[in-house]
Amino acid sequence: MCYNRSMFKKLFRNIYLPVFLIALTLIVFVDVFSIVMIEKTLGNAFGSVGRKRVSRALDSCELYINSVSVSTYNLSVNDTLIAELSAPSDRSLTSLLDNTCNYSLKMNGVCAYSAGGKIYTSSGVSQVPSLAELRQNGPIADFIEGNGESLTSFRTEYVADIYSNVAYPDDMGVVTCCRKVYGEGGEVVGYIFADVLPSNLYDLLFEREAPDDAVAFITFGEKYFDYGGNTAHGKLLTGGHRGYFKYEASADDGLFSLVIFESTKPYHRQLAILIGSLLAVSAVLVVAVHFAAMGTAKNVTKRLDRLTAKMNAQELPAPTPSDMVTPPPAAEDQKERSQ
Repeated sequence: MCYNRSMFKKLFRNIYLPVFLIALTLIVFVDVFSIVMIEKTLGNAFGSVGRKRVSRALDSCELYINSVSVSTYNLSVNDTLIAELSAPSDRSLTSLLDNTCNYSLKMNGVCAYSAGGKIYTSSGVSQVPSLAELRQNGPIADFIEGNGESLTSFRTEYVADIYSNVAYPDDMGVVTCCRKVYGEGGEVVGYIFADVLPSNLYDLLFEREAPDDAVAFITFGEKYFDYGGNTAHGKLLTGGHRGYFKYEASADDGLFSLVIFESTKPYHRQLAILIGSLLAVSAVLVVAVHFAAMGTAKNVTKRLDRLTAKMNAQELPAPTPSDMVTPPPAAEDQKERSQ
């Protein structure tokens, strides 16, 4: 009996290929599914952290501004201030205003105006705009002429030099907590303008953590405060922000918003690490499946080889001449011999 070994090679392929291809398909499917889930989960994680970060930063800014507003209220009911604004004289209020700045540790400068326009300032404040100039700002004009007791102004015009007499560009902007001062009869006798440099608020944005290449904007209306070179990235606000995640939060009163752009580099770096690790494990699995499929195919064909060899060993050998038996003589031959 003769067996063709090529038949077992074909059987080897018929066993190896289906096992390997099925396992490979499963690995690829799991990899694709895992990559999609990793990308989505990681993106959601980064987004959640970013939204919480900008929300905390907004809360810190609002708390800062509210603290200044409270300090202006406390100052507005000071008897010395009320008396001076009610009847302006040559008396200086610098010491009183300095004490307010030092007590709150949040004001960069304070200006007080009498209803007639006389100006009083804390130390280090110069080039103070007049009350008439401040009226050129719409919200401040509405505040002075209206019934409101307080106002928070975000502006980039009519800004006093409040940084220790160093020239301060108006376009750098200022946040001002404005408060009316009332006399004994309930009439308005003056105004308080407590100025805060936007840099104080920007410093709050990343006081605990500073993401790589983050760019922040404090926006109000169509404008924003310049800080840390963010002007060079101003197009992020109006155009696309490719390469950045955008997180935004607005104050409850809509007065201002925080917009933070964080680089996607950390996200892509971590995504690459996770996907690279997944693909490395998959490569190991592919190699393992390759050897497992080969082992399975070899195991089957080896058994067939042994069975074939056993069957060949059990075949009867071909007869030799010495093994042939001579037939007995015919009956006629025997009769002739007897005669």
